[in-house]
Amino acid sequence: MKLSVITVNYNNLYGLRETIMSVTEQTFRDFEYIIVDGNSTDGSKEYITEKNTGLWISEPDSGIYNAMNKGVRMAHGEYCIFMNSGDTFYDRNVLQKVIPLLNGGDFYVGHPMLVKGKKSVRENIPHKMSIGFLLLGSINHQSTFTRTAILKESPYNENYRIVSDWEKFFTEWFLHDRSYIPIDITIAKFRQDGISSSNMKLLLKEKQDVIDRLVPSYLQKGLLLEEDLTPLERKIKKAMSKPPVSRDLKLLRCSLRFLIKDCLHQIKAVFPFFKR
Repeated sequence: MKLSVITVNYNNLYGLRETIMSVTEQTFRDFEYIIVDGNSTDGSKEYITEKNTGLWISEPDSGIYNAMNKGVRMAHGEYCIFMNSGDTFYDRNVLQKVIPLLNGGDFYVGHPMLVKGKKSVRENIPHKMSIGFLLLGSINHQSTFTRTAILKESPYNENYRIVSDWEKFFTEWFLHDRSYIPIDITIAKFRQDGISSSNMKLLLKEKQDVIDRLVPSYLQKGLLLEEDLTPLERKIKKAMSKPPVSRDLKLLRCSLRFLIKDCLHQIKAVFPFFKR
C-alpha cells in the first residue's frame, strides 16, 4: 500500500467531521485511513463508529505527538500524511495528483493554505531547502508526505508539545541527509487556531532548545547560508572580511549607496512626477 492518512483527534467533533469528509471524499481511494482519538467525551468516538472509516482507536494519550506515534505504529502505507481534526485536504483531487509522484524519496512537501478566521493565504514552500529557512520557519506536516519507515525507526519526540514535527524534519534533513522533494501542489487547509499558532513563546523556546541540542553554539552564528542573505547583508559580510581601513571604507560606501537609494525611493513616493 502506498499511503496511510492519519488523523489525530481529541474532543474536536466539529473539526473531526470536516476532516473525515475531506479524506473520504478524495477521488483517489486506494489508501489506508487511521484515526487516533484521545478518549474524547464530546461524541467523537460515536461519530467515528458511525462513519466506519477504517482503522481507529480511542484511548487516553499524553499529547499530540504520543497520538501521532500511535498512528505511525498502526500504519502499513509506504508513506504517511497527518490530517488532524480540523484540517482538510485542499480539494477532492489532491491524492490523485500526488500519489504518482511518491517514488522513493523521504519527504515530499507541498504548499499549505493557512486559514485564520475568514482569511486564507497560500504559504509557498522553498524550491531548495536551507538551514536559514528552517531556523526562521517550518514545513507544514499537513502538507508533507513522509516515508513511514523513517517515523517507525525514529518516532516523534514526545517531550515537546509543539515542535516535534519540525525537529523531526530538521534532524533527518540536516543530520541524516534525507531528501526534500518540493511538489508544486496545494495540499491542505491548515487552521491557525492550535497551540503552535497561539503559544509563540513556547514554540520559540522549544525550537531554540532543539537548535542548542543539535548544533554547537560556535556554529549557530554561521548557519545562514549565502543564498539566505539579502543584498545588503552580502555586502556587509564581504566588507567585514577586509582589513580595518578597507573594511571601514567599504562599509561607508555601502551605507551612502543605500542611503541615496532609500532617499530617492521616498522622494518618488511623495512626488510621483519624479518617476517619469
